[in-house]
This record gives sequence, structure tokens and C-alpha cells, in this order.
Amino acid sequence: MQENIITIRKCDSSLANEAFADFMKKTESELNDRANKDSKFFKSLNSSQLEVVSVNCIKDIAPSTPFRPEEIKLVAGTSFPDIVAETYYGIEVKSTKSNHWKSTGSSIMETTRNKNVENIYMLFGKLGGKPAFRCRPYEDCLYDITVTHSPRYLIDMETKKDDTIFSKMHTTYDELRTSKDSIAQVRRYYRDKVRQENKGEMPWWLNEVEEGANNLMITHISYLDPQRKNRIIEQLYTLFPQNMICGDYKEPAMWLVAYHKVVSHNMRDNFSAGGQAKYLNGKPLQYPIPAIVKRFLDYAPAIREHIKEMYAEIDVFNPALLESKNPFNSWVAQVDNLFTKKFGSIVHFAEWVRNGDKLTI
Repeated sequence: MQENIITIRKCDSSLANEAFADFMKKTESELNDRANKDSKFFKSLNSSQLEVVSVNCIKDIAPSTPFRPEEIKLVAGTSFPDIVAETYYGIEVKSTKSNHWKSTGSSIMETTRNKNVENIYMLFGKLGGKPAFRCRPYEDCLYDITVTHSPRYLIDMETKKDDTIFSKMHTTYDELRTSKDSIAQVRRYYRDKVRQENKGEMPWWLNEVEEGANNLMITHISYLDPQRKNRIIEQLYTLFPQNMICGDYKEPAMWLVAYHKVVSHNMRDNFSAGGQAKYLNGKPLQYPIPAIVKRFLDYAPAIREHIKEMYAEIDVFNPALLESKNPFNSWVAQVDNLFTKKFGSIVHFAEWVRNGDKLTI
């Protein structure tokens, strides 16, 4: 009589994992044999029926493995994964009626994950064309993320190991799923990706910033109350200082829609400023200053107060600010450098912020 998988696991977890991998290989082979013998039956199965067929097959094979049939259970409802074996091992069952190996997987947040399960395999049924089955470690066949009502993995059973979403993000499945900032990591990846590819896109689904942002209604900027509009301007000046200074509003405009459900047909009129500031603390300046400098200076105290509430977005859109212990000081230095490059030495933004100076038109 062979040892029970739990006994093996207590002595050597790597041997137990190898036994589970062998179990899944046998399951794949057996399901393919059955599908070859009765392809019509397998073609007729819906997803729930396939789960039942799969768990029964797994139980049939179990006596030839260290796994006990009575400890293999199909979990009802929305729990993840679909099948649990010997407490610590899981099988997620997915299928497609098409003749390919792709489908949409489970939520990246895994809020319904069985907390005891440590090792998960994907059991995938291709029921279109000639029915066939493949079993692979769960993380090895997740190649991207998409959105239905929430961010979900995309499955491709032919994914190469260096093409998984985790390889692309330079992390691992376990690191991402156990991270306290998994959504932030995903945001960073997709934000960097569209920037590198120079695409005019922005992921709208990654996170909502304010209460009320997660609704189906879009508002025009002109309908915002002054307090909310000012708060949004603070955020724009914090996240996109270069865009606001240079008048390149494409990314800020997409951010407005993605994060606040707000549209603005003329960003320059609403968020920038024309003209010149001619006075500093009531005294004439030797050289007039572009009014955009005044706008940044006016919003600096509010940005100092609220910048800690914006870390999640800063991490995506202006991560350089988080490289120091004082993001506000980093923002001031960043803006000061941008103004100096654009307008020369007539602008002393960092000094004016430090002194609490005021510019007027």
C-alpha cells in the first residue's frame, strides 16, 4: 500500500508536488482517452457538466496515486478552485466550445480562493473540433488580463513560460496574489506598457479613486462643483506636471474619463492658464511670469496637504515622486526643473513655494 499524499507532504513537500503533477498527467491522459472514445458526449457538455465529469475521472484515477478518492471534492458555488484534493491541492476546470486553447479565467484578486490550497493546476477542455484535454500548473497558462465586471486572467494552454503575465510583469503568481498592492502592480505594468508602445490608451478599470467614480454616468467638467473641480486640478498638477506645463493634454484628458468619469472638450481653457503674472507679493517682477506658474504656485499648499491620499495614482502616473521619503518635496523639485527648462532662470518655483510667496496678474 503506497503512502498517503499528506504523509509524503509532511516529509518532503517537493515530492508531494511531484506526485500531484504526476496525478494531473494521468488525469490528462485518461480524459483524452475517454474523449477519443466518445467525442459526441464531450462535445455536448456544458461547463458545470464538465466539472462533474472531471472530478469523477480524477476520483477514478486516484487509487493509482497517493491521493484518496474520498478526499477529492467538487466545490459548489463560486469557490476557487473548482476541485480540492487532500486539502492542499486544487484543480480549476475551464473549457471552450471553440477549437482552440484559450478562455477567460478567474479574477486576479482571488477573493473566493480556498485558503488552504497551495498548489493549483488548470484542467482545460477543448470541446470544439476534436475534443481534447490539457493539464498544466495554473500560473503557467495565464498570459494576460482582461475585464468583464472585474479584472480577470486570460488563459492560453499553449502559453510559453516566458510569455505568462507574471513573466511580463517580472513577478511570480504567488508573489502577485499574496501582495498587499497587487492591483497597484497591475496598474504599473499596463500604464508602462501603453507608454512604451506610445499608444493613446489608458486602462479605465484598474481602480477608482474617489467615491462615486465607479458609476455609469459621465459628467462634463462644467457641471462639477468648485470643490471637486479644484481637487481634480490638484491631482492633474501632481500627476501630470509636464503635460500641464507643455500643453499636451491627451493623457490627462484620458485620465479624467478613466478615473473620474469627467469629460472636458477644452482642457486648455479648464485646466491651464493664459496671460502673465506680473507681481510677486504685490511687488512688480523684473520679468513677467507665465500664468501657468501662478496656477502651480496657487495649488502647491493643497497638494502638500493631500499628496498622501494620492499615492496609488502617483505610483502609476508619476512614480518618481515616491523615490524619496517626501513626495511633496520631490514634486516641487520636479516642477521647478520643468519650469526652468521651459522658461529659464526667471522662474524660481522651489524658492517661492518654500517662502510661501504669491504671484498675481
